[in-house]
This record gives sequence, structure tokens and C-alpha cells, in this order.
Amino acid sequence: MFIKRLNIEDVESFLHLRLNLFYELQEIERDDDVEKLKNSTMKYYLKNIDKTLITYGVIEKDKIVSIGSLCLFERIPYIENLSGKEGYILNIYTLPEYRKKGYGKEITKKLIEYSKDIGIKRLWLNTSNEGKKLYSKLGFKNKENEMEIFL
Repeated sequence: MFIKRLNIEDVESFLHLRLNLFYELQEIERDDDVEKLKNSTMKYYLKNIDKTLITYGVIEKDKIVSIGSLCLFERIPYIENLSGKEGYILNIYTLPEYRKKGYGKEITKKLIEYSKDIGIKRLWLNTSNEGKKLYSKLGFKNKENEMEIFL
């Protein structure tokens, strides 16, 4: 097992794992037409990888079995973050047969390390109930004051 930073050549593996995540979360169904999602995701990945999208993967037996991503951006500075540099961690996912080996934790640690190296001052993520314990151990704090709207 080793962790590598993914690049353009890894787009198919990234897509496969990301779709598996959506199926497991029941955000898409097996009979949904996912071609538009796949095409949009591929276009985004190819345009942003190694720029505003940083993704790591765990490799086992020449296969990417776990992924995690970081979306980078800047916002207006505020007192806790005068640089305005922030990152959103998403798509921490491991294939079911490779779980309970700490891969999600190791990828998250890599994303935190990378963020520190480039001066990110705030990271956040959404989590499942299963992930809360892991992220708390890594220093994330629960916040309940955010809302969203889809337009």
C-alpha cells in the first residue's frame, strides 16, 4: 500500500470511486442516467486537478482503492483567517473490501499536511456519522451554524 497524489492519468479511477461513493450514499440510483454527471465530473477533474483540486489515492496491487480530495479557494479575509485561503475536503472514499485499514485517515492526514504546506488556514468537510469520530481525532470541530440552498 502506498499513497500517491493523483493526476490527469488517474481520471477513470477517480470517476469510478466517486460514483461508488454516490451509489453508497444513495445520492444516485443504479438506474439513473449518470452520463451527464460522469461527463461533468471528468471535465471538472481534468480542468482543475493539481490547480484547485488536489486528490490523493491509496494504491494496493496497482489499483486505486481509496481517494480523498481537497478543493482550494480564497475568500474575503476574516479575523481567524487573514489570508482568506481555505480548503474543502470531500470524497473521502474507500472500496468496501479495503475498509478498516486506516486509508481514509491516512488520506485525510495527507490533505491536512498539504494544506499546511501551502498556507491554508481553514479546512472543513461534511461527514457521515461513521466519519465524525475519525475527523474529531484529527482535530476537526463540529459546527452547526451553516445552511445551504441549491439554486
